[in-house]
Amino acid sequence: MFVCSFPVMSYAANMATVKNGDNDGVGSFRAALKSGASTVKISSKVSSISITETLTYTGDKKLKIQGAGQTIDASALTGQSDILAIVNGADVSISNLQFVGNYSAVNADLNNHRGGKGIVVNVPSVRQGTVKVQLSGVTVTAVGNHGVHVSDCALRDQCGGGSGGIGQGSPASVSVQLDDVKINRVGYGKQDADGVRVDERGQGDIYFSAQNSSFIKVGADGIELDEGNEGDVIADVRNSVFDSNGEYCNLIPFDAKGPCDDDGERDVDDGFDIDEAGEGSIHVGVYHSTVSNNFDEGLDFDEQGKGDISLRVDGLLAMGNKGEGIKASEEDGGSLSAVVKDSVSVDNNGRKEGAELEESGAGNVTVRIVASTFVGGGDEKLKVEQEDSGRGNVMVQRSENLELDLEGVGVK
Repeated sequence: MFVCSFPVMSYAANMATVKNGDNDGVGSFRAALKSGASTVKISSKVSSISITETLTYTGDKKLKIQGAGQTIDASALTGQSDILAIVNGADVSISNLQFVGNYSAVNADLNNHRGGKGIVVNVPSVRQGTVKVQLSGVTVTAVGNHGVHVSDCALRDQCGGGSGGIGQGSPASVSVQLDDVKINRVGYGKQDADGVRVDERGQGDIYFSAQNSSFIKVGADGIELDEGNEGDVIADVRNSVFDSNGEYCNLIPFDAKGPCDDDGERDVDDGFDIDEAGEGSIHVGVYHSTVSNNFDEGLDFDEQGKGDISLRVDGLLAMGNKGEGIKASEEDGGSLSAVVKDSVSVDNNGRKEGAELEESGAGNVTVRIVASTFVGGGDEKLKVEQEDSGRGNVMVQRSENLELDLEGVGVK
């Protein structure tokens, strides 16, 4: 069992109250962010806040934003403006707010990027310690870019995603904690715009936790955690839903040499994607969650440096994904260990394997399947590979309907 530990935030006593829904001026949300207060509370008498430009917090002290179910209406934003920007890497906690952007259309155009991000936290290169982002009871919808973006990368949007990307970052780690968060219909304004995106290009780790949350109809990945340097990715997801994510490039006229090309196929995306490309490891647990109808893999975890993957999947329902329901790949000298437990059902409509677990370097692969049923799938229900000099072993207990494809792997 993987447990993420997140330090509890503390805040100074000074507080600013938002008393109206105006874009600016006395009593506005914008004025509260500029006041220097460590806590911003939105009065329950305010039903919605309409803005015409990005709400920006320039401080570097911890900030707590307390809503009461209000809507931040950003439909009047122009171009690629973000809704809320934390620009100096401050710790931030946001509760009980809805962020509604200016781009809700579900279509795509590679030559015309539209809409900004919902919530963005930019980490300066000198940041130390851990940047903490906590969202509770937050909804983000109708933004063309990432729903939530934490960027510890000097190149910002040019940082690139997948396989670690490029760019440099601070020494800080990044911690993101989501509770009852809904990311819905975002990311159709540009390619590779995720529901939640964390870029970490320095020496720190990524700590990620989500519970009781949903990531639905996102143009790219529902969640992408992209660690491109020495740190680890430690993630824990519980009671959450990833549905119908990754469609953006499926809507583009296909060009075999264009930006949506992935070795001759469309570069569609996943429900939950982790890429670790430095000398770090991936430790992830997914519990009692659903990954369904995503345009590539349901779960897709890749480690390309000198690190390990340890994976535990418990009570997962993975159905209708166009790629594998569960995919984990370790490509260097590290090892892969995975436990899939308790009535995991994988139905991929005959397209791909129900699960594919592979180690292509000198490390070992150890897989344990317990009380699980794999339904549907492509050529095989479960594929486990060890392609180099390491050892491989699969243990199956109380599981039904398993068709195994084993390469360099023994079975018990």
